[in-house]
Amino acid sequence: MKFSEFYSLLKKEIPDCRALQGNDCELYSFKPANVAEQFEDGLLYALYLQNEGFALDPVLSSGRSFILSGNEIQFDHLKMADRSPDTNILFVTGYTLVNLFNIISDIFLRENRFTSQLHDLYGIASSGAGLQVLVDKAQEMLMCPIVVMDNSYRIMAISLGNLGEDEQGLQNQQEMGNITEHNLMRMKRDKIYEQLRKAPGRMMYSKAPDADIWWVNMLVTVHGIEVAEIGVQEVGRKFDDYDFRFVRFLRHMIAQVLQRSSYLHSDFGASHAILLRELIEGRFVSEEIADRRAKLLGWKQHPYYFMLTVYAEGSPDKITQKTYEIFVHNLAAILPHCRWRITNENLALLIPRPNNSFSYFQGLDALDEVLTINHFRAILSNPFSSLMEVRKAYDQTTAIRRLRGVINDPRPIWFYIDYTLLHMADLLRESHDLSEFCHPYIQDIYDYDAKHGTDFLATLREYLTNINNPGLCAANLHIHKNTLYYRINKISDLFDLDLNSGDLRMRLQLSLELLKMRGADGWRDPGTI
Repeated sequence: MKFSEFYSLLKKEIPDCRALQGNDCELYSFKPANVAEQFEDGLLYALYLQNEGFALDPVLSSGRSFILSGNEIQFDHLKMADRSPDTNILFVTGYTLVNLFNIISDIFLRENRFTSQLHDLYGIASSGAGLQVLVDKAQEMLMCPIVVMDNSYRIMAISLGNLGEDEQGLQNQQEMGNITEHNLMRMKRDKIYEQLRKAPGRMMYSKAPDADIWWVNMLVTVHGIEVAEIGVQEVGRKFDDYDFRFVRFLRHMIAQVLQRSSYLHSDFGASHAILLRELIEGRFVSEEIADRRAKLLGWKQHPYYFMLTVYAEGSPDKITQKTYEIFVHNLAAILPHCRWRITNENLALLIPRPNNSFSYFQGLDALDEVLTINHFRAILSNPFSSLMEVRKAYDQTTAIRRLRGVINDPRPIWFYIDYTLLHMADLLRESHDLSEFCHPYIQDIYDYDAKHGTDFLATLREYLTNINNPGLCAANLHIHKNTLYYRINKISDLFDLDLNSGDLRMRLQLSLELLKMRGADGWRDPGTI
């Protein structure tokens, strides 16, 4: 252990011990000091200082580590002495060498036992024995119940040992393979996941509000993706530093096992990914052939499908195919029966649905959450009913991805149907000047704003976007509703616009959508309109 770690442990046994630290070297053992011998690295030497007659020069200049027992005057002398800057000195008063040796022995004994336990856990994690074997061994060492579950609250491994009174139904969880409804409601009520994500090191030590039980909860990540949560129940004793160090190491070993095991690698199979890739690339000449291939792989026919394409936000160059392989496990737990294809650029999922309603995805809070916390964004295509339309649906999602620079939408899922006009404008600008299709009054309103310092164009855009919700419109503009009505009436009068006309509103809004393709706020440059 490090010298500083030993000092911290010694302070718990001898609160008034002091230290003069020169370097934070490793300590492997201890022995009585003999000033006549050559001092070695890695040893802690113990000395009992006599009031007189003891030569400290070899000690102070050795650059090694010592624990000395003496009196306050001797300690003051040590502080003023000319010693090597690398020499470490611990000083205690009122202890014989026998007393010190008993205390030091206990510290090293526990440290060695702890190191041996970590070595055993590492051996199991590296052996391929599996998650349950690792958790069983950890429970045997810690003597406390351990539960590991995935993001869908499915029990991945659980080891209870001699639980005694089971106040929280852990034995039921062990039998069912899932967290109990009571504990699920408790976790959601207490926002365990939300607190863990904010906690230092994504680790939290807290008491269950409805029971006199303390838990250590930790999030497990692999390649930066949340894959599991660990719960360790405090039973029989209060956890100390060694216990917390143990569970932190256990988390690393569980992450290693999950990364290497088949748990995070779906049995979906390469042939399924190849079929989806061929559908995306449009390689099938007929629907009959595509359906036949799907049937051979056991794909059930569904009335409708959606394509969901997932991209990394921030620094996509740091996201690898392995990251997507891990992340898709989270999505598969939320989107049953989906099929997927993974590349270094994105993750494309084919999602079967019994109907063509978007409401399922709009209310899927778990999908929003898993995308947000792992810094991904998804784009959902329009519904379709034939596998031959997979390519078209995939192209819809990638088209919106290309337009992300002109889309100001904080939601983790973007719906293609919301940006169809923007896609049309993107296609149109390849062969035309988009200003040809804009309502001429848009330029007039822009010019008026530039001359008079008004915000009529922004007001009109917000009003057309939220035509049936003036309260939201006013809030987004940070103005009162009466101010909103004044501006709209003023716009109508100045430019002779009948904003009660649905046809006119449609043409004005289309013009504003077209102008997005001239920049996020295209009207700021009148020369480009």
